[in-house]
This record gives sequence, structure tokens and C-alpha cells, in this order.
Amino acid sequence: YYDTQCGFRAYSREAALRLTLFGKFTYTQEVFIDLVKKGFRIKEIPCVVVGERKGKSRVVNNVLSYGLKVLLIIIRSTRDYEPFKFFGLPGFAMVSLGVVSSLALFVRWIFLTKVDPFLIVVYANVFLIIVGMLLIILGLLADMLDRNRQLQEEILYKLKKDKIGVKL
Repeated sequence: YYDTQCGFRAYSREAALRLTLFGKFTYTQEVFIDLVKKGFRIKEIPCVVVGERKGKSRVVNNVLSYGLKVLLIIIRSTRDYEPFKFFGLPGFAMVSLGVVSSLALFVRWIFLTKVDPFLIVVYANVFLIIVGMLLIILGLLADMLDRNRQLQEEILYKLKKDKIGVKL
């Protein structure tokens, strides 16, 4: 059986030095995402567990609550590691929807010389295009910040190596 949530982990020194974690709830998903995004391989080694643990989980009191907290970790990780996709793709979708809908209304206006009863759609299209453009700009800014995050993580890595006395 595969159990990604079991908590038994072994890390290479390099992987441990490269890890950057922020979560206060559970680290499991964040570790996997962080190491994979940094190019590390994750390998599962089967082990036998003797006996059965009795009692309540110290991590999971409510499965729904746990699932929502894990989803939040995954969303934040996506935002941090793929900021342009996170903000830019919804932005492009909104702009595209607004433009296509506007073109359809424009064609209707050319042939019928009126937009009524679809005036509210005009306002919705303006909203979609403006918010979509803002999301695209936010995605570009977040992508620039992602480069700074990567540089800071590299500096932190070198500081950690220096602190434990590993030669660079």
C-alpha cells in the first residue's frame, strides 16, 4: 500500500538543505511539491509496520477539515511555484471570454443596430476584460517575484551549507 501521509521520511543531505517550508499544519504535501519543483526524485521504499496503532489521529480530527487545509497548501504552492499560470491563465480566460462575447455583440449591433436587451452583457464584458488584464499583469509581476524567491532560496541554501561546514 502507498501511504504518502505516513510521516516516515529519509532525505539526502542535499534535499534537506534545499527544503524551504512555510506550512504550520502539515508538511507532507509541501515537502513533495518543493522537492519535485527543485528537481529531486522521490522514491518509495516499502517497509513493514508491526502492530496496529490504536487511538485517534493527532493530525486529523475531521477529514473534511484536513482535506480543506491540504487543498489550501496545494493552492499556495501552485501560487508560489507557478505564479504566471496561477494568475495568468485565469486572466487570459477572462479576457478571451470578454472579447469573444463583445465581438458577438458587435456583430449583432452591426446587423440590428441595437444591443438591447443585452446591455448588461456589455458591462460584464468590460468587467471580464479589465479584471482579466489585471490578473495577467499580476501574473507577470508574480513571475518576477518568483525569480527573486529562487535567488533567495539559493542564498539560503549556501548559508545553510556554510553553517554546517559543507564545502561549496
